[in-house]
This record gives sequence, C-alpha cells and structure tokens, in this order.
Amino acid sequence: MEQNVQPRYSAETIASRVDEVARKLDTEFAGQSLVLVSILKGSSVFLADLSRRLSTPVGCEYISVRRAEHPDQILQIDFSTRFAVGGRPVLLLKDVVNTGVIETYLITHLRDQGASSIQLAAIIDKEGERTTDIVVKYPLFSASSGHFAGYGMEYQGKYANLPYIAEVIGARPTNPGQ
Repeated sequence: MEQNVQPRYSAETIASRVDEVARKLDTEFAGQSLVLVSILKGSSVFLADLSRRLSTPVGCEYISVRRAEHPDQILQIDFSTRFAVGGRPVLLLKDVVNTGVIETYLITHLRDQGASSIQLAAIIDKEGERTTDIVVKYPLFSASSGHFAGYGMEYQGKYANLPYIAEVIGARPTNPGQ
C-alpha cells in the first residue's frame, strides 16, 4: 500500500508547544534536578528540544523498547545506561502513547528504583486507545487516531528527519500494545 505524508503540526507549532511544556516543568520542578528519560527512538528530538528550553537542571537518560512482531510476543526493554533516579523526579518522554501498557511498566520500574515522582510527556497522546489508567500530563498534541512521522518519529524507517509532524495516510495498522 502506498503512503503519503500530510503535514499536521508545523515546526513553529511544535516549538511553541515545547516552550509551553518547558515553562510548566520549570515551575513544577523549580529547585530540583529533573531526570528526562527518553523512550527511543521516537522521542529523542523531543528530549533534545525540551532539555535546551529548561532552566531546571536536568540529566538525560535513554531506554530502548524493541517492539514485538506479534501481540503474544514479549517485548525487550533495554536501559541504554545504568542510571540512578533515587530521590529525583523523572519525566518519561514517549513519541506516541497508545494503550499505555509499555509506559505503565516503565513507570512501575522507575518507581521501584526510588524516583521521587514520575510524570509522562508525549509528542502525541492517543487517549482514546488507552487500556490502562495512565495519564499523559504533558502532551504536545492529542489525536484520536492516525499514524505519525517526523520530528524524530519514523514510519517504516522513513520520515524521522521531517521538521514537522505529519500524518501518514495509507499506513498499515501497527501491533496492539505499542
């Protein structure tokens, strides 16, 4: 099936939303050292932009999640570095939050590691697809459906370099639980 990409959010709109989120985080975490944890690869550009806009001191960490080919397969989660979150607030960054299953697992893991608080930020929040009670406190955008690319997010290994967020028209469905 042929796909095309339709711009949905401009680079300027993205920058404005990242600025808004940074202001909220600077207020909420004033005087604290925040740990930004990016779920790779799709949220890496978001982490870079957000970290540069924060005046709050931050550390940056990365987690890789290998997606299953079939819904009944186990996902593999790799912590790119060994990092300590004990006593520190954590902001988990994700490209698109769908069901919330992966994010719920990671939040539980980080809580078990002693994080003082854990919040979730996402480029795209698809709240209507949620099968868990997870809340995205800092969404850049919300969508009820669609597949997205650009701003670091790939579709079939393409489009991550787009400076805007596009909806991929004609995209094939992805695996549940992602």
